[in-house]
Amino acid sequence: MPETTTKETFKDAARVELQAEDVSVKGRARQKVAKERFSSSLMRLKTQFTKHMEWGEIRWDLSKSGEVLQAAWRDNQVVLFASTVAEPIQVIMKLRRRSKMSQNNKGIFEKAFGNEPVRLLGIPQMINDYNCHKTKVNRFN
Repeated sequence: MPETTTKETFKDAARVELQAEDVSVKGRARQKVAKERFSSSLMRLKTQFTKHMEWGEIRWDLSKSGEVLQAAWRDNQVVLFASTVAEPIQVIMKLRRRSKMSQNNKGIFEKAFGNEPVRLLGIPQMINDYNCHKTKVNRFN
């Protein structure tokens, strides 16, 4: 599927879910994520081809139903995540601290950080949203 068509389909579905007043829409969105199988190509990136991704590189795919965005992002390791409302191209600049270097990750971190222990680097908006709001999930008022 061409990238623009995929992107437009995902954006349209996300807008509908975001504008719905029915509380059950959020529950259905969670069910969509739960019932979808994760992309096998993204799973292989994490399990077999981690060293082939550069720090900060992101690859994404839509679920078979076209309702869930699935992505792999290279941080210290490859991080897999899924969303029904986020866009894959949104990036936010954050101060990032370089992890301890070893022989396995030296090349990857040198390209991203150079000799600096801290650097302003882009991370996917949906990762930042999760990190900022993860302590607020599942709280009952």
